[in-house]
Amino acid sequence: MNLPQSISPDLLAQAVDQLHDGITIADARQHNWPLIYVNAGFEKLSGYSAAELIGKPVRFLQGTDTDQAEIAALREALHQGASCLVTLRNYRRDGTLFWNELSISPVRDPAGELTHFVGIQKDVTERVVQEQNLRQSNLHLHAALKQQTAPVPDISDRLHFNERLAGMLQTAQRTHSLLSVLMVNPDQFKRFNERYGRAAGDACLRMVGDRIIKSFARNSDCVTRYDNDEFAIASMGDSEEGMKQHLTKLRDQIRALNIPHSDSPEGILTICIGGITLIPQRETTAEDLLQRAYAAVHQAGQQGHDCECIVS
Repeated sequence: MNLPQSISPDLLAQAVDQLHDGITIADARQHNWPLIYVNAGFEKLSGYSAAELIGKPVRFLQGTDTDQAEIAALREALHQGASCLVTLRNYRRDGTLFWNELSISPVRDPAGELTHFVGIQKDVTERVVQEQNLRQSNLHLHAALKQQTAPVPDISDRLHFNERLAGMLQTAQRTHSLLSVLMVNPDQFKRFNERYGRAAGDACLRMVGDRIIKSFARNSDCVTRYDNDEFAIASMGDSEEGMKQHLTKLRDQIRALNIPHSDSPEGILTICIGGITLIPQRETTAEDLLQRAYAAVHQAGQQGHDCECIVS
């Protein structure tokens, strides 16, 4: 197979015009490095036509927004004839701001003299905004955690909870009273830990646990951190409707903590709650109630964020 030794300028220009990124060439031998070529991608990126751009200095899209730290790095690279990668605030023809990731590379003639700069320009606004939102979320999270100075009340351990649940079940069976067994899970908590770190996750669970305990503080209530990120509640006396109202208020209280969670659709931490409220039959066991509560919280999680599912 015989390969051509070179491609035609027309084919090269057509190929470059197909690129999504903006491609520019600036004359390094002239003052202010004027643009001598732009591809169709850069016209689309900037909103200007090639005729409007040719002859403009490379800093053209900065407008009056020159107070940017990375401009100094770009200017130094241009003066030194060096490569450079910066992200700048630039402005389109209609005045809208976008974040431009600009990579420049020097071009030299056979004698080694600098003649041009080739620029590759990419709109990275979405990425930059996500990074800014994440930094802001981290600041809000740390501020919220710093406010959590009061000691969190002790949460019953799992063994004690199981013992209390067994006793409450016997009482409910004997007196034909309503008994509720509930599971509470923070939504998307694995992703919370991955994004904010284990220490922030532990502090977050303390805040959630504190709020649950304050919501279920009667002698007929028992709360425990039953699993890594799961809380279990046993409560006597409330009807199914009364329990639903109680849990709606708890979900509102968790939202009011305003714990940032950038992976949540709401942008803050929410919880899902599942459980069962019933007058237990004689043959009902504590394990039966826990299994049904697990199934209910799983069903609540399937419904989406900030949901509850109470069955009877």
